[in-house]
Amino acid sequence: MFRIILACLLWFVPPLAVATNASTFVYNKSQDDIVSANNHTQLRSIASITKVMTAMVYLDYHQYLNTKIRLQTPVRSNLPRQDYSRRDLLAAMLVRSDNAAAETLAADYPGGREAFIRAMNAKARALRMTSTQFVDPSGLSAGNQSTAGDLVEMMLASVRYPIIREASTAKQASFETFHQQKIRMIELPNTNRPLLLEFDSIIVSKTGWTTPAGWCVGMVVEKDRQVYVVVVLGSRTKQERFDTARRLMINHIPDRQIEEL
Repeated sequence: MFRIILACLLWFVPPLAVATNASTFVYNKSQDDIVSANNHTQLRSIASITKVMTAMVYLDYHQYLNTKIRLQTPVRSNLPRQDYSRRDLLAAMLVRSDNAAAETLAADYPGGREAFIRAMNAKARALRMTSTQFVDPSGLSAGNQSTAGDLVEMMLASVRYPIIREASTAKQASFETFHQQKIRMIELPNTNRPLLLEFDSIIVSKTGWTTPAGWCVGMVVEKDRQVYVVVVLGSRTKQERFDTARRLMINHIPDRQIEEL
């Protein structure tokens, strides 16, 4: 039913290659209802929301998450270059949006990075994300594009992965590193920490930012036995992203227990 509704909306609102206003989308999965939509068919760069797909594709293949691999640093990282468990790299990628962690996981895939990106696009097709393409595992490229409507499918699929649920909503993550023969702990706060602190109903969360994409966030929310997806793409500032997502949460995901009182 969701696809039928979305198809009807697409008929009346043709997609644009370049969007001028933020895209927002709130979908109630439990009721199969589009609660709120604005510019949701417009094709946009999605920045680090890409990493949700990266995590799913990696977890579809690799089950031995305690195995350690060497962090590759073709891009900047929040962590020093050393060996980390696959689980820690997933946490760094989902909590702090570490780009080097994403690249390392992609390189660890059978066939390497190119095979991994093909698998990302194959999974997008399997999820019927018809307006989506990926060209890298981190979201740094403007070529990673989707629509707010397509991202609903990806965010809902991610709920089936307990590791994604746990890591993406952790307020912070701790990593053991080594410096001058001493053990040092690095604490990385979640990039979506303000919303996670305010709303305990968020069960999957991923932010993103690049100059082409603007400030973005995708979340899955479980409230009063109802499952919602909230997507914001293309906010002009970090504060605007927070304000928009917060307003969508308050206005469209009501606390029924408070209303009943």
